[in-house]
Amino acid sequence: MRGVGADLATELEWLRDVLLRAIRDSSVAAEQISEVLARSGLPGLVEAWILHRPGEVSAGERLASLVVLRTTHPKEFADLWAIAAMYAPARRPTGRTSGVTARGSRSVAAGGDIGVAVTGDGSTHVAGDHIDFRDATFHDPVVGVQHNHYGTVPAPAQWRQVGEVGPREFGVRPTRPVPGLPDVPPYVPRDCDEDLRAELAGNSLVLILGEPCAGTSYTAWNGVRSLEGHRLYAPAAGEDLRPLAAALRSSPGKYVVWLDELTGHLGARGLDPSLLGSLNDLGAVVLATMSPAEYYRRRKGAAPGDLVVAAARKVELAREWSEAELARLAALDDPRAYPAYMWSGREGVASYFAVGHHLYDEWRRVGTQLEHPRGQLLVRAAVDLARCGVTGAVPAELLRRVQEQYRAEDRESFEDALAWATAPMFGASGLLVAGEEDGTWRAYGALVTEALRSDDLEPVPDEVWWTLLDAARDEDEDCNLDGDAVYDAARTALQPRIDAGDPTVALAFALRSEGVEHETWLRRAADAGHPEGAWELAQLLLDRGDADDAVPYLEVAAKSGNGDAATALGKHLRDQAQWWLEKAAGGGNLEAEHLLGDLFLGSGDYEAAHSHYSEAELRGYAKVARSMGAWLLLENAGKAAEVWLERAVAAGDASAGGLLSDARRGPQTAGEADTYFDDTGPYPLDSTHRGVLLEKQGQLDAAREKYEKGYEKGDAYAAYRLAALLEKQERAGDAKAWYRKAADMGHYAALGALGEIPDTPDTVKE
Repeated sequence: MRGVGADLATELEWLRDVLLRAIRDSSVAAEQISEVLARSGLPGLVEAWILHRPGEVSAGERLASLVVLRTTHPKEFADLWAIAAMYAPARRPTGRTSGVTARGSRSVAAGGDIGVAVTGDGSTHVAGDHIDFRDATFHDPVVGVQHNHYGTVPAPAQWRQVGEVGPREFGVRPTRPVPGLPDVPPYVPRDCDEDLRAELAGNSLVLILGEPCAGTSYTAWNGVRSLEGHRLYAPAAGEDLRPLAAALRSSPGKYVVWLDELTGHLGARGLDPSLLGSLNDLGAVVLATMSPAEYYRRRKGAAPGDLVVAAARKVELAREWSEAELARLAALDDPRAYPAYMWSGREGVASYFAVGHHLYDEWRRVGTQLEHPRGQLLVRAAVDLARCGVTGAVPAELLRRVQEQYRAEDRESFEDALAWATAPMFGASGLLVAGEEDGTWRAYGALVTEALRSDDLEPVPDEVWWTLLDAARDEDEDCNLDGDAVYDAARTALQPRIDAGDPTVALAFALRSEGVEHETWLRRAADAGHPEGAWELAQLLLDRGDADDAVPYLEVAAKSGNGDAATALGKHLRDQAQWWLEKAAGGGNLEAEHLLGDLFLGSGDYEAAHSHYSEAELRGYAKVARSMGAWLLLENAGKAAEVWLERAVAAGDASAGGLLSDARRGPQTAGEADTYFDDTGPYPLDSTHRGVLLEKQGQLDAAREKYEKGYEKGDAYAAYRLAALLEKQERAGDAKAWYRKAADMGHYAALGALGEIPDTPDTVKE
């Protein structure tokens, strides 16, 4: 390989082949290797080694990944060496027969910087850069130098006191830097601390079991501080531990050996039952961490490393913090504590501090938007849900609906986006984490904290608020939302816009509230001129009987084109008109009587209409002519209607013309009209109308008498009819005199006959 020495390339090829063989032959080995690769956080490693068949990924690609691991993730690389050592064949293929055969229970044969050797008991040990020929049989000439040690271990006297070691040296990950604050927040006592101190009081191997980023390293650091007078040794993963026993014998004292992630310290050159026994006999406490799954798997095995695990005393550390632990966190005098208390959730506070900021940066980076455009929006939707007061997980379908309020995104399917957002990152968690109910998700808590204190995150879109509030109000939707909390959060977020007079926001709140608050929001929207808000408020007022208060809002809505509002306004105004007209009619106003009749006629109350028309007629109100004609037409009294309508037309009422045509086509007889117009009654206009009937029957002298009688009663139409009759009889002078009498009384058609108005209806002389 380019850039890699020949010996190292050979070793990496061997490591690759052993790992692939182990993956193929052992599901347990595959699980171990997969866990180490995933812990590195390098994208695609698990897929390249575990999930693909041999032909799908080239041997060169896998070899290149080992080079990257060796350089950038030495701990994980050492773990792979240790696993390979456990599953290595009895003799490593080299293309030639070795002249050295290892014998004895612990003999080691290795050369140069090979790094792996096979012992006589079938185990494999990493040998580094030395050769141990003890108990070996030589078949070929061998040249070597024997040393009386197995590696380099600092003298125990040089080990640091436990109180001098900081949490970062124990592997505690720093949180996002905050000016003026330490990289690692102060330690919060865990519920298992007392049990851990009790176990550390004896000379044994103590295992802290916990998932990645559960806080095992910080808990271990706090635990060893209780061991006063002890010195600490913390070897790197894969480091040769065999010289430890000799070193401690030469310098008796109180010691702690800290093995972070015990798996990396087992196997070749690592901790085995014999070495563990020696260390404990020499008064050393061995403290290590391991995942629960690894512990419960390995303690049932028979390999040397498995026996070490089985001999350990364990203390279990839960990822999710208890209520008591959270209470101690909340009381911490650190500005980072309370947000962690609020948002750490089931993933735990340790994970929140260790990887939360990394997850946030991964979500917000430009590359994520390019690679997972919908996934990034989906995470934003989940974060915004938390900003909207939703503290629990929600169904994926609701998450999808919220995400679609931002923009449509066709470059990535919802399923692919969800798979990416929920996949574990940094060996800890996905950006979205599963809720307690299947199919529900929420944002990783630290994303919410980072978003809340970020200046570059956009406000929650209005439609997201409305989507959530509608979902919370929908009884058929099991969305796990606290509607009151969302409502309060929305009001807090949008209050500035409401105060600035934004009617759209006020109306949206009104449509999603009830009672007094509903009306208050409606008034804010309506008073700001929002047509829909005005209509909604008007309906509320009308239903309550506050019609007068509803009028200005009906007008706003009606002017915007709302037909329902216009109709409601018209009905109300009609009712108002009736009230006022009845008041005027009661005071003797004849026009009011006429208009009241029109109102009742239009609403179908013919009896009430005739009553008001008759009252106007009884008092000689001639302007009721068209209305009476219309009423008579509805009563099928065509000839009587014709008489009235001729009067209306002659008075200049153009709208009466069509009705007159209808009346003339009717079947009514003159005799029936005679009965209707009885001039012996109290109706002053009946004399004229009787004259019209007589004239139509050819009784011209009798008609003339009736016209003269009508004129004497003050009916201008009677004078006009008489003038027209005289004109037909070619008595022009007399006709003109009567036209003048009618015109002086303001009769429209008479004025037209005298040429005193510009336009005269065609029907004037009928």
